[in-house]
Amino acid sequence: MLDRSVIAARDGWSVPTDVKSYATGANLAQCRLGASHSVLHHPNGCSLLIAISLYALVVCAIAIRSRPPAPKPADAPADEFSSARARKILRELVGDALPHPLESDQSAFIRARLVSELHRLGYRPRIESSFVCSSYGSCGEVNNVVARTDGREPGAAVMVSAHYDSVPAGPGASDDGASVASILEIARALKTSVPMRHPIVLLIDDGEEAGLLGAEAFVARDPLAKDVRAVVNLEARGTSGPSVMFETGSANQWLMGLYCAAVAHPETSSIFYSIYKLLPNNTDFRVFKNAGYQGFNFAFVGDVMRYHTPRDTFDVTSANSMQQQGDNALATLRALASSSLQSNDESDAVFFDFLNWKMIWWPAQWTIGFAAIALALLFCETLMLVHRRWMRVSHFLVGVGAWLLMLFLGGLFATILCSLLGAAGVFPRKWVAYPIPLIVAFWALGFVAVAVAGVTFYRKAGLWGFWSGSWVGWGCVALILALLRPSFSYVFVLPAAAAAVVGLAIVFMPMASDYSTTLVVVVPGVLATMITAEIIWFLYDALGKTGLLGITALVTLLVSPLAPLFGSPRSRFRWILVSSAIAAVLVGAGLSLVFPAFSAESPGTLNLEYYQDANTAQSYWIADPSSQWMPQTLLNAARFRTTDASIDPWNIAGSFIAKAPLLDLPPPALTIQQVSSSQGKRSYIAGLRSQRGAPLVGVAFPPDSQVELISVQGYMFPPWQQERLRQYSTDGWRSYSCWTTALEGVQIQFTAPSTKPLSLFLLDESYGLPPEGKFLQDARPSTVVPIRNGDMTIVSRRVVFQPE
Repeated sequence: MLDRSVIAARDGWSVPTDVKSYATGANLAQCRLGASHSVLHHPNGCSLLIAISLYALVVCAIAIRSRPPAPKPADAPADEFSSARARKILRELVGDALPHPLESDQSAFIRARLVSELHRLGYRPRIESSFVCSSYGSCGEVNNVVARTDGREPGAAVMVSAHYDSVPAGPGASDDGASVASILEIARALKTSVPMRHPIVLLIDDGEEAGLLGAEAFVARDPLAKDVRAVVNLEARGTSGPSVMFETGSANQWLMGLYCAAVAHPETSSIFYSIYKLLPNNTDFRVFKNAGYQGFNFAFVGDVMRYHTPRDTFDVTSANSMQQQGDNALATLRALASSSLQSNDESDAVFFDFLNWKMIWWPAQWTIGFAAIALALLFCETLMLVHRRWMRVSHFLVGVGAWLLMLFLGGLFATILCSLLGAAGVFPRKWVAYPIPLIVAFWALGFVAVAVAGVTFYRKAGLWGFWSGSWVGWGCVALILALLRPSFSYVFVLPAAAAAVVGLAIVFMPMASDYSTTLVVVVPGVLATMITAEIIWFLYDALGKTGLLGITALVTLLVSPLAPLFGSPRSRFRWILVSSAIAAVLVGAGLSLVFPAFSAESPGTLNLEYYQDANTAQSYWIADPSSQWMPQTLLNAARFRTTDASIDPWNIAGSFIAKAPLLDLPPPALTIQQVSSSQGKRSYIAGLRSQRGAPLVGVAFPPDSQVELISVQGYMFPPWQQERLRQYSTDGWRSYSCWTTALEGVQIQFTAPSTKPLSLFLLDESYGLPPEGKFLQDARPSTVVPIRNGDMTIVSRRVVFQPE
């Protein structure tokens, strides 16, 4: 047996007498390597506590720095954005808490207020009216409010935009009334300074919630559209939270230089942009990008459960969020209007904000070089560790495997917990009213996964096996992402580079202490947390239940460098910290079972519909919750059952239906105005209208109808749009809807084969339920509200045209 005192004397280390000899088993083999830096390179006993404390400080700093700034008062300098001034306008616009969807009387009232306010500020606004259809089959008459400031140079212009319509279910104070009020405050601030280099267009468009119709109308028909080169678009997905720049133009490298110089408190990441592109969500900015505009898309994300519901009111719209969004919008608008608006660079950038304090960015093509250099250094340091006999190759391989296992365990633990909580009914909707216990539990799961791997593999990997294996893993992922997804790569590239730098300092030092080894373990992990932890704050608000899985995955990744600290027998507090993490998981999960999923301020969502089929003379009440959960009060109010078959061409699985009284509601009408035949096909021109004056009428063609050359009010849908509709609609049906209050309805044209019957499905929709449905609305609890289109009355009718 090798005497501990001999080892200690040889290496200059003091070994506690109460610690069992490390020179046994695998550790004895390491001692026999004969290196001065062998198994005794265990981290300092307090290293884990120090590391966790540093991580906690970083997370607290990010939480503090990510809070929106305090609102500026109404007497703030005239050239600055004031949330107090903007909120005064917002109260005038939406203080009555009434919805104002497309083609509604309330929408006209809002529009008149906007025009009046712009006149008061010294602008000459105009209303651009246009009929337009979106690529998803929705059509309508929109009324955009447009104004303009002159620039010192005519020609190319920049634009700031927001939409003034709301969803039918809610007043839209945050989405997008806050942005509209902010544009008016920006318009006031612009009047206090000399003209910018380029003209500035103010666009407050209509029909965004109906399918981005106002933006489509602007780029297609407004005379100012051809001059616009860049746009700042303002949105909201919730009623609070920091304002995030989550989307840019297609070639954003030159934009990042402007953004970095202009914005005092940046809140952005190229990861946000990449994730958003993968989501089905769209804003007006997508239309502007398709038109070739560059620019920025801002939105604040918080209290998502109020989004698109009656709870999106003036009182809950955050003044702090409006201040940050207004500051950022005004700063970037001025930066764009002062720039050349010309860039020959078609490259993207990798970018992120550092503690909401400084913007860091570089051209995306540089990322491969950064990643390759970091990985090469890490490999060289790994070889040096083996050469100096601080570890063996087997230790390195175990370290790589342990790192991969940590990530796997993090995902596995999170999936299991999420499934268990889902089975227990915690997630009737993606978001819940009291998410903090859940978020804490999924954060703690990441620590548990790392601790399990650290304790299990420390004896087989040792400190340096863990260190080299995990950071080479980081470097490999960094290089892969640099090649495939550069926008995600900085999460791995910068920490791997930091590990390579501090690794050089340790590897080439003639004598290292346990404190210096602590630094080499902790510093790269802390840096990774500083640049990545902010993303975790947005995952739940952005993705809900799915975001919880991402939280555990990212926490596991960020904490993975601490695995040897959890595994080292010298870590004095490891079992206390591991026990605390497990307790946090259990307590957080337990509280989520106790707390209600919904509250009056963070409600669940459920739409009620009255549906009448004119062909079968059947009527139904339909309850359409955002999940499979139905309030017991509604189940008691009517004999609802789950739908086992569709009552219309679209699958409404997940809804609940009950028999309803048949009312005297006339069905939508399709009047054939002209028919012509040619080469085995028949062309129809018809009038489609709601006989009961419903604001929305629609027609749907079955999958096998072979219709083509479809147009609504003269708007011809291109073939590529028809194919998109086929993919977008359920079971291949193609539906076309139109918002209109005109009694004559709309004209549609289409061509179909003349050799087989053609079946059309007509429907019209009006907001709210008939008086007979009040008992259902009364039975809906206060913690559940309508969403998006809200409660509807729908009448359908099937029409069949026989062949010649």
